[in-house]
Amino acid sequence: MSAYAWMDDALCAQTGPDAFHPDGSGHGYRAAAKICDACPVREACAEHATRLEGAGSHADRHGMWAGTVPRTRAKQAETTPKAQRDALILRLHDRGGMDADEIATAADCNKRTVYRVTATHRDQAAA
Repeated sequence: MSAYAWMDDALCAQTGPDAFHPDGSGHGYRAAAKICDACPVREACAEHATRLEGAGSHADRHGMWAGTVPRTRAKQAETTPKAQRDALILRLHDRGGMDADEIATAADCNKRTVYRVTATHRDQAAA
């Protein structure tokens, strides 16, 4: 299976590219955001954008990907891999439906890390 097979299901592939690369006419990314909000492959799109753009600056990023504008993606890229992993653990934990082993697999860490991150978050929320 191709690493790009997910693109076949992307809603943006079924529309014109102009909404995802506004020309400064004042309409911004509103139309693209609506399409991204309903897209079934948004997570794969975000991962692809991260691989494609790397740690580049805002100026190195173009268009909307996975419902995020260049400035937002640049800010996200500034966070450390550990912070990104911890944020993923918390999102998966808060969403529910996954046990610690499943979260650890998704976040590419061990179960102890999942317990540490969620306990730290719980303690900070209680304080």
